[in-house]
Amino acid sequence: MKTLHPTLLLTFFAVVAAGCAQRSGVVVGSDQRGSANSSAGAGMYASTTNGPDFSKYKTYSWASQVTNLQNGVYFLNDLVFKGMVRDAVEHEMAAKGYTYQPTGGDLVVNFRSFDQPVEITSNENLGTDYWATNEPYAYDSQRKVKLDKGSILVQMIDRKKGVEVWQGYASGLTNGDAFDKNHDKVYVAVGQIFKEYNHRGDKL
Repeated sequence: MKTLHPTLLLTFFAVVAAGCAQRSGVVVGSDQRGSANSSAGAGMYASTTNGPDFSKYKTYSWASQVTNLQNGVYFLNDLVFKGMVRDAVEHEMAAKGYTYQPTGGDLVVNFRSFDQPVEITSNENLGTDYWATNEPYAYDSQRKVKLDKGSILVQMIDRKKGVEVWQGYASGLTNGDAFDKNHDKVYVAVGQIFKEYNHRGDKL
């Protein structure tokens, strides 16, 4: 039986991997408050004098529903899945140079999942208890965001101003008709979301 040369083997596996990535159907996007900038890419907004100054954000805190260990309603009633997404987001925030504070962070970070397609135009589309009564944050997207089934949405709020300054999402995390909660796929999807976030909390 003939064996393939190592270089051919590597090429073969690269082609297979690329094909799998295409078939995964995961779509990633983001929306940043500020003026539209066509050079920033689809769904991206560039910070301008009218937008937020991201250089001032050094720390972050979780929204109350993220820290509520009994609240799994926004994660398909699966607290293990919720913890998985939280760990992935926490990892990406640390990689971007942000420091976590239990309260009073420059940014308030919230996230949730959607197993069915949804169009987000205001806080009403996010759920009545997604933000607590002491978190009167305004949804400040520049456009409607349509998410396919199997989506993870991550949002950042300027705590002092009480307005959303950035959101990113990944859609298409499905296995048949069910949300694909595979650990590695969730981590990869959250990592792809944060590739859209072009800011850091440190000076690197």
